[in-house]
Amino acid sequence: METLQPTLKRGRDVWDRINMPEMEFHRRVEKIREEMKKENIDCLLLYGKGANEYGNPCYISNFAIKMPRGALAAIPLKGDITLIVDGFSRDQPAVKSVTWVDNIRSCRDVAQECLDLLKEQNLIPSTLGFAGLKELMPYPQFQSIINALGRCKIVDAQPIINKMRMVKSFREQDQIRRSSRIIQRAFDRVCSSPLSEMNERVLEATLDYIARMEGAEDIRILVARPMERGWTMRPAENRGISDGEDIITYVAVAFERYWSEGIRTFAAGPSHFKEKTSEDAAALYQKILRMIEPGVAVTQVCKDALGEIQKSPMEYLPQYGLGQSIGLSPRELPRIAMESQDHFIENMCFTLRLALKDKENVSLMTGDTILLSKSHRECLTR
Repeated sequence: METLQPTLKRGRDVWDRINMPEMEFHRRVEKIREEMKKENIDCLLLYGKGANEYGNPCYISNFAIKMPRGALAAIPLKGDITLIVDGFSRDQPAVKSVTWVDNIRSCRDVAQECLDLLKEQNLIPSTLGFAGLKELMPYPQFQSIINALGRCKIVDAQPIINKMRMVKSFREQDQIRRSSRIIQRAFDRVCSSPLSEMNERVLEATLDYIARMEGAEDIRILVARPMERGWTMRPAENRGISDGEDIITYVAVAFERYWSEGIRTFAAGPSHFKEKTSEDAAALYQKILRMIEPGVAVTQVCKDALGEIQKSPMEYLPQYGLGQSIGLSPRELPRIAMESQDHFIENMCFTLRLALKDKENVSLMTGDTILLSKSHRECLTR
């Protein structure tokens, strides 16, 4: 789901070495270097930026960017890893508190600092792997790198990183469980306790407060009024919510880097909310969920899901999709869409969402974060 990004992430930013020990990152680096050897890559460059797309360098460093800036992790086939951060040297103590990487370089131009590093390590010319640079790096910086590396062979390494990030380790699964529990508690709170005022902003503030008090690093909230014509998901506004009115609420939460999302349709009471359910929608959701197994093609699930929806009394609203993988980004690959070439795999975490309309023209949405194991689909946000 596309949401507004904060200019500055203001949530809890710590590295809990019990939840995510340093050895976890060393194992990832070992696996990456095994793949580098297969592709004859001398150095792998992982780039990320902003509050949504920090996953590439964070995957091996645990460092997440707080502002709309960039960071790059350089992994040589042998030797120490370097973390290049767009920022000032005064920020280094804060960076060092959340990463195991010792070699940290602050700069105002990540591309130029990367080139300086490659020259220092005699990696020009060489074979370099790029992950995230072409897609995420500012165009002038990316062009300066390409122009300076004319003698180097460039390998697209993003598929290697995507494949590794799709499979969640037990540590990662636990982190996503923790972020999912925050969503559960936030939704439970707005259903169990009266709000000071039945207003979109008060609803948003309540959800945000509960998530922050539970240790959320980042939180995104969208709402919709499905009783209104042409409704759409949007940021909360200063609008009252009437008794008996429906409101769809989307919440995504990051806890210690890892995201979960949940969607609920609420019916408003005088001072509280109650989740609105539909037997047809719930049955349809479970049917689609049971289609998802390790090894099944994403396109096949989409075809079968649309077939089940057509047989049901509900109408599918396709604008918000069926979901996607989730982890170090609120939107990871693969997307659950017809154009996907991927397969569901064991130990993958993904979101499954449904937007439906019944015969009486009443719309509702539901969505949860799911962990797919060999023989089980665990709903983490319920």
